[in-house]
Amino acid sequence: MAPVMTRERSRRIVVVDPFPLSRRALVGLLRDRDGGQVVGEAGSRQEALEECALRLPDVVITDIDLLGPADGIRLCEQVKRLAVPPLVLVYSGTAAPGALAECLTHGADSFVHRTAPVERLISAIDLLFEGKPLWYFGELTPGTHTATLPCETVNGLLTPREQQILGLLLRRHSNEEIAEDLHLARQTVKNYVSNILQKLGVSSRRELLTGKIPTQPAARAPLPGRARDLVATRSERGGNRP
Repeated sequence: MAPVMTRERSRRIVVVDPFPLSRRALVGLLRDRDGGQVVGEAGSRQEALEECALRLPDVVITDIDLLGPADGIRLCEQVKRLAVPPLVLVYSGTAAPGALAECLTHGADSFVHRTAPVERLISAIDLLFEGKPLWYFGELTPGTHTATLPCETVNGLLTPREQQILGLLLRRHSNEEIAEDLHLARQTVKNYVSNILQKLGVSSRRELLTGKIPTQPAARAPLPGRARDLVATRSERGGNRP
């Protein structure tokens, strides 16, 4: 068995942003503060992978959309496969539940919305180095929770509705709030939440919010087509009542 590669956390950072102006602004901001060293920057997923292989960063800060939609999410997944995987902080203007679910299940450790104050971003980076993930969504426009991201979930574990609910869970919505937002019965939401936690291999909401999802979540065997359709129909109608 090959030895496990380790290194002390030296706060080496790679910044990934497809727009040169905003990337340089973020790099300048991080270079003007103590406690972190920007060792590389990239404008695409491929450039970011090359920088990670060369610079061995401790943290990668990336947007969700790079040169292609959801490229940042794919980057999360790929850097987590490196021999010494970096921590990943997603810094994005996208806060749709589907996008948040994708970030979490593909390996993101923290999320900060671009509407957040600069101090919040700096705090999130510091907390990440301390092993404390932060999911901060800033001031969101009402109704943004209904959007979804056209990207498949890891291993196809979550249905589109489960992605939507997972995103709301990450935003710390209660079952009652989710039921009201999505026009579902409370018991239906409770069933969805239980299924999501089971599929992701976590035992509670608290564990979910730490951002530590097993690399191989255990999903239940899929139901036969007819049975699956019946379960989905009953769930949307408000529970398991006949």
